[in-house]
Amino acid sequence: MEYKIDDLKNIAKLLTGLGNVELPESIKIDETALYECCYDMGWETSILDESNYNVEILAGFLRQLADEEKLIMFIDYYFNKYIENRVNDLTAAGYSIFQLKDKILTSLNALWSIPKQEFAIDNSKFSLKAVNFKEYDKMGEGGFCTVYRCSTDLTRVYKVLNSVEKDDAGSVHRFKREYEIMSKQNDSGYTLNVFDYDSQALIYSIEKASVSLEDYIERRILSDEEKNEIVIRCAECMKYLHSKEVIHRDFHPGNILMGNSGKWMVTDFGLAKDISSKYSHQTTTTHAVGRAWFTDPTQLFALKDGNYKTDMFSLAKTIDFIMNGNMSGSPHKYSSVVYKATAPNPDNRYENINEMYADLVDICGRPDYESPEEIAEKLLVEYKKSGRLDVIQLIDLFNGDSDGTLMWQLATKFGQDITGPFINVIDVSFEIALREIRRASSVMQDGFHPWDDYDCIAYWAIEVIKNRENRNDEINIEAARIVEYVASSVGRFKIKSASNAMKNNSMIDGHIRAQLSYHEGY
Repeated sequence: MEYKIDDLKNIAKLLTGLGNVELPESIKIDETALYECCYDMGWETSILDESNYNVEILAGFLRQLADEEKLIMFIDYYFNKYIENRVNDLTAAGYSIFQLKDKILTSLNALWSIPKQEFAIDNSKFSLKAVNFKEYDKMGEGGFCTVYRCSTDLTRVYKVLNSVEKDDAGSVHRFKREYEIMSKQNDSGYTLNVFDYDSQALIYSIEKASVSLEDYIERRILSDEEKNEIVIRCAECMKYLHSKEVIHRDFHPGNILMGNSGKWMVTDFGLAKDISSKYSHQTTTTHAVGRAWFTDPTQLFALKDGNYKTDMFSLAKTIDFIMNGNMSGSPHKYSSVVYKATAPNPDNRYENINEMYADLVDICGRPDYESPEEIAEKLLVEYKKSGRLDVIQLIDLFNGDSDGTLMWQLATKFGQDITGPFINVIDVSFEIALREIRRASSVMQDGFHPWDDYDCIAYWAIEVIKNRENRNDEINIEAARIVEYVASSVGRFKIKSASNAMKNNSMIDGHIRAQLSYHEGY
């Protein structure tokens, strides 16, 4: 029979327990097991008598069997007699015989490199059967499709709908739709190219990629420059897709691959929605809507709710992964964009990818360090001209504030005018806003400041409480503590009077008023 020596060596390792399957001791092939087999099958044993038994001896024995057209007989013996004779002991030890055999068979086929043939069991009898796609050629497998290398064209791979899915009309439609959406984008430079859809076999070929972004990031340490390039490239890919009215709905680093061009490309459009076309089947639910960490919670429960904003949520989480190398969500230079794209209330998010892309490009090209005081002065000049502050720019500046004093600078220079922009920050990221008001409070208490600065921050804190409808949460409580500190510890008369007014105002939540002292005579 046709065989390759390296395949037989690897099979020998597998059967002696040195392969990638953890075999029970009782079914590992040792010298005694081989003699038992030869005795049962009537085969001569001279090859076993020459030296001490080892895995090389077994490999030589398998080669001899293959030359004599007996290899299949040996494997059949191993499965149907050798293992079966030990069923009771294996079962008592907690093994599932069916699962154990299936795992060994899968591993055998993963080691057999001869094209278009695999070991198979038919009515308990082993044979070599002809196949189009081999376990040996498998590159990846999901619940929906399996990807195989193409032996005739090294620049392509095959994507095959899994057998269990071929009987499901929805899965067949989804597979076809994926091909149609991707084929429309062929040669765009943003998606992998696809070819030769076979509606009978449910197969198509796709441009071979070298690595996924997920694996690429996990295997190396990226420079800041490369991180920036990948972030902008991912945003460009989504910008292109949205310009073609395609919502990906499964955007994450595992679906971003390095194409033949050396550029990152988007793939796996099985959940995508082309809103420029109408389909007879609508995918509204799925067992796996992307990966949970990268997926907008509104999309986890109903795929039909996936839209441009949920796509940008996934892009933002992907940016987090690129910048941190993990799913920690730690702050980084693009965090302001991430916070806005993932704001709990979708109304506070970006309206479209063009807005998000513009902010990313702006941050990517931003100049070097400026002091918090310089930043506050510059923002004040901008504010006097336009009457507004950009919330994303503000969050970005907060995240880059290593001194932790920017909020204090803004509150003392802007006074009550910073209230509106600060509330916009709260809408995008409550956590960032809470951190910043606590920072301002800390700066206030850590040193001595001009009297007017104390007044400015206290009046700002009062406006925050009023403009947030006096609600009871950590931000308003922190604001009340600022007022209390300026009134009681600093002893500012005007703030004592304002504090009394708040203390007596029954419209203000009791938890907020509890932070304030009453000052006699004010």
